[in-house]
Amino acid sequence: MVEQVQINSTEGSKCIVGATSYKNLGINVHKFGGSSLATSDQLLKVCEIVIEQTRPGDIIVVSANGNVTDTLLDAIHGRINSLSDIKSFYQSLVSGLSMDCEHFIELINNDIEVVRELCRHCPTHNDEILSFGEKWSANLLTLLLANLECEAKEVDASNYLKLTSLHEYNQFDEQFSDENFSNLYQVLWEGYKDRLIRYVFTGFIARNNNDQLITLGRNGSDYSATIIAQLVKAKSVTIWTDVDGIFTADPNIVHNANRVEHLSLCEAQAISELGTNVLHQKTVTPLLTYKTEACIKSSFIEDSAGTQITQHPVSSGHVKTIAIKQSLTRIVVNNINELSARTIQQRILLNQIASYASNFDRTLDRLTLYVAESDRFNTVSIIQAAQFYPIVEKNNLSLISLVGQSIRQNQKIISKFVHRLERFTVEEIHYPANAHTLCVLIEDKQAINLLHDLHDTFFVLEPSIPIVVLGYGNIGKQFIRILQDNKTEIETCLNRSLSLLAVANSRNYTLSKSCLLDNTNAIELLEQVAIPKSSQTESVVQSNHHNEILDVLNDYVHKELVVIDLTASNDIADLYLTFAANGWHLISANKIAASNHQLASLVEKLLQDNKRFWFRNTTAGAGIPIQSSIKKLKESGDNIISISGIFSGSLSWLFGQFNGQQKFSDLLLQAKANAFTEPDPREDLSGNDVIRKIRILARDAGFTDATENFEPALDESLLEGSLQTFWDNSSKIDEHYETLYQQAEEQGGLLRYIATLTKDELTLKLEIIEPSHPFANLNPCDNVFAIRSQWYNDNPLILQGPGAGREVTAAGVLNDLCDLLRSA
Repeated sequence: MVEQVQINSTEGSKCIVGATSYKNLGINVHKFGGSSLATSDQLLKVCEIVIEQTRPGDIIVVSANGNVTDTLLDAIHGRINSLSDIKSFYQSLVSGLSMDCEHFIELINNDIEVVRELCRHCPTHNDEILSFGEKWSANLLTLLLANLECEAKEVDASNYLKLTSLHEYNQFDEQFSDENFSNLYQVLWEGYKDRLIRYVFTGFIARNNNDQLITLGRNGSDYSATIIAQLVKAKSVTIWTDVDGIFTADPNIVHNANRVEHLSLCEAQAISELGTNVLHQKTVTPLLTYKTEACIKSSFIEDSAGTQITQHPVSSGHVKTIAIKQSLTRIVVNNINELSARTIQQRILLNQIASYASNFDRTLDRLTLYVAESDRFNTVSIIQAAQFYPIVEKNNLSLISLVGQSIRQNQKIISKFVHRLERFTVEEIHYPANAHTLCVLIEDKQAINLLHDLHDTFFVLEPSIPIVVLGYGNIGKQFIRILQDNKTEIETCLNRSLSLLAVANSRNYTLSKSCLLDNTNAIELLEQVAIPKSSQTESVVQSNHHNEILDVLNDYVHKELVVIDLTASNDIADLYLTFAANGWHLISANKIAASNHQLASLVEKLLQDNKRFWFRNTTAGAGIPIQSSIKKLKESGDNIISISGIFSGSLSWLFGQFNGQQKFSDLLLQAKANAFTEPDPREDLSGNDVIRKIRILARDAGFTDATENFEPALDESLLEGSLQTFWDNSSKIDEHYETLYQQAEEQGGLLRYIATLTKDELTLKLEIIEPSHPFANLNPCDNVFAIRSQWYNDNPLILQGPGAGREVTAAGVLNDLCDLLRSA
């Protein structure tokens, strides 16, 4: 009969543990990694954790200090001189500890000589050589705890962990372990210290069936901790490392990654299968067998909360973390049957080679393996030994994986995942056997950008379609300024983050994979006529032609992109067919393409085929919703009869301000300075700018067969020649308008430039109207549109507001952008 024992640390009491009762003690297992034991400060911090967060009877598992294992490997590989580095390392390590370490250094020196001798007989003694790292670590921590009056005992784990096989998941001799753990805990301490002590176990090492010392491979110490926890039926196991648990992504890559508070065992297992550094697959396996509580914490952070791993999920159907494994190689074996494929996969596992996203295609008799670049040679050798001929198909690949309880049953997550991948060139979407992982394989050079994109999508704000702004003049600068000043509000409204990829003018362009709104210096360089070589980078470049920006956007061909044209350039308008063929959305303030019926029809057809949008609501009325109103009237079944009004905000301002007392040319210069006119004012005075608006609205209204009767607002003879010639003729321009003003005044009227659209005729001319006319008394820069329709015949629908100016046009472009991002 097993005697029941009360555990008591009070002096003078007796403590007896029965043969199997150690499994009922509620033992906690704590494991500390090499980075936690690499400096004197960190060692003292570990001691503090052990004293405060463990209790007598608990087990502490340790890795080798710092990089000692790697240095021992160097010695095994013939670099014997590296052994002196170990001596120097430990002398430096103990010099920061306030205790006598003379015997420990003597132990190190003696053991180094033993290692030196064993290295002469490699590889026979490789495991024995490597085991010294953990033994030294356990010895030093035990000494340091004793110096801090915390009694602990150094324990060689190879006396407690004995392997019965070397299959995929190592099997341990439980009877051997039970007997030895029983002996460890069965103590009768009469006459000695009457309390249980803490046990400092060596990680990484065990023994095989032949009683030979062996090591447990990569992450072997973590594995030691979880297998010991399984064998002693531990209450909990805590893995102390250099990061505060599992994060939503690798915090070394994604700096705004957050700690994951809880993981289910299923999620932990899924993460471990993806080759992450924090959780190895074999570390999780014992937790699945004996479902104890587990936690991953950081010994570098005060009061680390870490990540709790529990048997049951706290939440389901949500992405918890995104894992990345880079530098993979795809190896393909053709003409292989399923049995042979499974045999090769098993041999690869037995050689401790991790294979990711592997699959066997029964229809093609094809086995595909993804392995780390460092494992490529061994993998190829294993396949060749099985009499098959592997093909190394592609290198430099990355596996990016979403992990979350049952996310494969959440259609929204799958759809969003696939939608984000459309912006990248992916190799393969992989669906593992479990229901908790979604994977994609992609080239290394795109992997980090995709990782950031997915992390923002599932944990921050889904990134918008990348945005390219062409034109950095008055409207372009104002548009960028609005985006910068209101970025947070816009993103909150859209529930998506803005992704300004590039900004270009006729001389320079700036491009960044991250949002340019966060890099104002790069945008400001665009204003320089010549960018100094010292300022030119891969993202701020001087160019001589708009086609150069197309060259750098080649990676986005047939991927979603928004091109915003804020120029008045014919060259850019000529590129619209290319933009549409590339599968890019369009937003236009430039009227040239939209006013060309044939070109606009071809662009619309291409965009429709590619399921893309073209928003151009600022081409006719700046911020006035004239085009959307026409569209909505037609969609509701109304029949538009006519559209008339003043379509030029610049000419509205000019003729509204012109009173015969100030020279017309002076007003024109003032209008140009305020961006009320086009860069070349002749575009306004010739009527060209308004004519484009008329044609745009006629096309929207369905008046494409109407005849045209357009007159300029200024005599054509004064519009000819160069822009400088035009300004040189200012006195003649002033005389021309003074004459017209006198004629209007004699008739008691006002000068207004009025457009009228019907299904039969499109007209535009400078007219004299009565002061009571609806178009007479407008605010400066106002446009006015009067729509007569079947429903608005006797009382026309009037739309009036600013029709010129950088602010209203930029705001109208932003409205188009928001509408597009909501629709796409």
